[in-house]
Amino acid sequence: HWTSPLQDTIAPLLKGYQIGLEIGDNDSACYCLSTRSYHLHFIGRNLDSIQKELEASIRVMTLLNHDDVKLHTITLLATVKKLRGIDAKAGDKILDSMLA
Repeated sequence: HWTSPLQDTIAPLLKGYQIGLEIGDNDSACYCLSTRSYHLHFIGRNLDSIQKELEASIRVMTLLNHDDVKLHTITLLATVKKLRGIDAKAGDKILDSMLA
């Protein structure tokens, strides 16, 4: 059933995020944003670029009060930072701040 490359999902997921925001479906918007972030990672996008997108996504998810999706995104952000060799405790800090 996989008939097209994962790369082909990037633009439609961004569009899904934008449409979700426009119609007030913040759940779908956040899920599209999170899924897009994972797909960027899986297709081998530059880690610096992914980190910037993840940080922006986390800010949006915070504003929209979507902690469930944000937790998944934080996990990916921590992974990206560890792969880049920076701030290995980053995910811990963000999670701790959410639980406080």
